[in-house]
Amino acid sequence: MNNEELKNLYEKVYSDGKEEFFTMSTFDVSKEVLREIDWENKKVLEIGCGTGETANLIAEAGGKIFAIDYAFSSITEAKKRHSHPNLTFAVESLDSVQGKFDVIVAQEVIEHTDDPFEVLKRMKELINENGTIIITCPNFLNLYGYICMTLYLLLDVPISLTDLHFLSPFDMEDFAIRLGLKCKWRTFRFGQAHGEDMITDLRKRLTNALRDANLDNSNVEILLDWFAKAARYQEEEKFNGAKALYRFNI
Repeated sequence: MNNEELKNLYEKVYSDGKEEFFTMSTFDVSKEVLREIDWENKKVLEIGCGTGETANLIAEAGGKIFAIDYAFSSITEAKKRHSHPNLTFAVESLDSVQGKFDVIVAQEVIEHTDDPFEVLKRMKELINENGTIIITCPNFLNLYGYICMTLYLLLDVPISLTDLHFLSPFDMEDFAIRLGLKCKWRTFRFGQAHGEDMITDLRKRLTNALRDANLDNSNVEILLDWFAKAARYQEEEKFNGAKALYRFNI
C-alpha cells in the first residue's frame, strides 16, 4: 500500500465517522502539541489535519493556522465542527503549499507518508529561519513496540492498516543530521506502551493481524497474560512511551 491508496481509505473513514475506525482518541496527543510552544501570533501550517481538533486548539491559543488534508471528507467535517477567525481549512497537499511559516505541525501523519525523510525535507523548506517543526507519531521502543516489530520484520505480519513506516527516535535523529536540523524529542502515553491500554490495543491488533497473515491466533490471550505480568516491571523512561513528539529547528 502507498499513500495514494491510503487516501481512498481515509476518505471512507472520515465519511463514515472516524470514531468507528480509531481505537483510541488522540486528544492527549493534541494536548502535548499545544504545550510544546507559545502559539501567540505564530503563522502555522498543519498537514494532515483530519477533522481539525488540533488546528482549532492552536487557533484558540493565538496561532494563525492554515490546516490542510488531502481527504475531502475530512476537511468537509472539519469545517462543520470548527469555526475560528484564525483558522483556515483546505484540501491541499504539502507539495502545493506556498509561503513560509513559523511552525509546521504534523500530528500522527508522517508514518503514513511514502517517504518520511522527503516530507521532513519539504517542511524544512517551508519554515522561517527561526521556525519550528513539530511531529508526533507512534514510538516502538517499548513492550508494545517490541512485539509489533518482531512480527512485522520477521514474519511480515500486517500490524497496522495505515502505517507505512514504524519510526523511532534513532530514525528521526538520523533525518535531523542529514538535513542539518536540531532535534529534541520526548515520549508519552505510557499506558499504551506497557499498561492496560497496551493489552486492550494488542488484543484487537494481534488477533486481527495474525488472522490476516493466515497465522494461528489462538494463543493471543496467553501472550497477553504474560505481557500484563511483565508490564508491572516496566518503568517510565524518556524513550519508552507509545507516542513520541519531535521538535526540529534550524
